[in-house]
Amino acid sequence: MDAVVVDIPSGSQQFYDQIIPTLFPDGKLPKGWQLHIAGPTATGWRIVNVVPSQEQFETFSREQLGPVLRQLEGVTPELTFFPVYRLIRS
Repeated sequence: MDAVVVDIPSGSQQFYDQIIPTLFPDGKLPKGWQLHIAGPTATGWRIVNVVPSQEQFETFSREQLGPVLRQLEGVTPELTFFPVYRLIRS
């Protein structure tokens, strides 16, 4: 299991709300995803996902996220991956 932090400089809630219905139809995460959270930062918008693997997220990014972002010129997310040691949920 891996986590990916997606930072979108100059991103906003409006931007996020525009792309999420396309990426997660019916509000459902892709198979195997454990967590998706999003919110504003001092410089834009941050999304954190816990996914089965970095490779699985990279496939999602290439096949689904990339085409959506290409329609929105000037949007280049910064990705940071790290292995999940522990995930505690209530």
